[in-house]
Amino acid sequence: MKRRANLLRPISYFLPLTSYLLLILFALAPQARATKLDLSSDIDIKAANYTNLITGSRGQGQALYSENAALGFIIKDIKLEKTDNSSMDVGIVLNSVGAGGASTTTLNAAQFREAASRYPHTDGTPYIKEAYIRVYKFLNKKLTATFGRQSFTLGQGITLSDDGLGLPGAHLEAEKLYRGIKGEAFFFRPYKDSDFVRIYGGGIYYPSNEGLWHLYHFRENGAQAAAEPGHNSVSRTKEFTGVRYFLNYNQLNFDGEFTLQKGASKKTGGGKAEYNGHAFLIKGVWNQKLGLFGPSRMRLVYGKSSGNPGQVSDKDKAFFPTFGHRFKGVEREGYGEIAGASLYDIIQTSDTVNGLPAGVSGLNIINIGADLPYKKLVFSVDFYKFRASQNANGGSTQIGSELDFRAAYSLGDSLRLKAVYAVFNPMGLYPAADSIKLVSLALAAKF
Repeated sequence: MKRRANLLRPISYFLPLTSYLLLILFALAPQARATKLDLSSDIDIKAANYTNLITGSRGQGQALYSENAALGFIIKDIKLEKTDNSSMDVGIVLNSVGAGGASTTTLNAAQFREAASRYPHTDGTPYIKEAYIRVYKFLNKKLTATFGRQSFTLGQGITLSDDGLGLPGAHLEAEKLYRGIKGEAFFFRPYKDSDFVRIYGGGIYYPSNEGLWHLYHFRENGAQAAAEPGHNSVSRTKEFTGVRYFLNYNQLNFDGEFTLQKGASKKTGGGKAEYNGHAFLIKGVWNQKLGLFGPSRMRLVYGKSSGNPGQVSDKDKAFFPTFGHRFKGVEREGYGEIAGASLYDIIQTSDTVNGLPAGVSGLNIINIGADLPYKKLVFSVDFYKFRASQNANGGSTQIGSELDFRAAYSLGDSLRLKAVYAVFNPMGLYPAADSIKLVSLALAAKF
């Protein structure tokens, strides 16, 4: 009975909050002349078992049960009578994250600690993920403005993403500035460790004859102490300038992005370190019908980021954004079901900020995979190869390889069951480590 109580805890928290919100929203809707009330719900339930996770010089197993639920309310098309044909949306999204009865031991494990520590609660208690006002034709008929805590991802999420927590601030979008060019500007103030970080920047989208170009630049100012791959800093200013090109042509999808990291930090021991890093990510997807299978997808991904070839003095060449996309729920989300790699860090294997052994920084990632649908099933297979860009200690840069098998079964548009079996084989950086294995079963529902 105790286990059942843990499973039902998120629902028991959501029900009274949902009732109050519905009463408030329905009371406001007629007065605001709202034309539409949208309700949305996403629930992910997962049971997984890891074996031989690398923790320092030893391996350990870890069972994981997690729940990640979101409930959203959006009143759309509220007319603003004292403006020139302007309207607004008001949205609230609640989220809850839990790890069942084993939350204490599970979420304190090195591999899940950083993901879990981002949330205000990990016991199923709901928190506000998004709370925003979006105004259409704001001051100008071409301008849309969103104020408040909101979901946001820049480009492919290499350098900036809310990662499921929402970013508090403002986002302005301007349509058709010149020959189809779209512009945007944003300012966010997320909380990181002991203080707020100020993020501000913008970008333009330019549609060409074949695809879409996206150029962006933003600055990130943080005044809190932080560990970085090459040094420790007491404050920092990071600047990211990137270009992305996306193409969708017949059976081919191409997505490429290149980013430069500049700026400087004040080191803990005194002096400054100038950032001089870069990263790129290239993705290609080919759609083709194969034999017994339906419309299949083959993919090829190659990504790389810079690292530090030696000890950091006045130059830090390790590419390392503060708010890039890395997590989903209490686990990592990236390349490899086990590795969960971004372009600059990986699942925790050592007590360092990027999860890699001390002195190792930057990543090279290769991914070859395919999705093969058969009736209501979709079989997926992915091979990954991971290598560090630099090892300041002069040793190996070989991290490992991973092979993932997935089977997804859709019971409709709103319900999907997914099973995963994955094997990660450590290489030169972990000479004595055994293969890591993952078996998981997940159920995802949405409406």
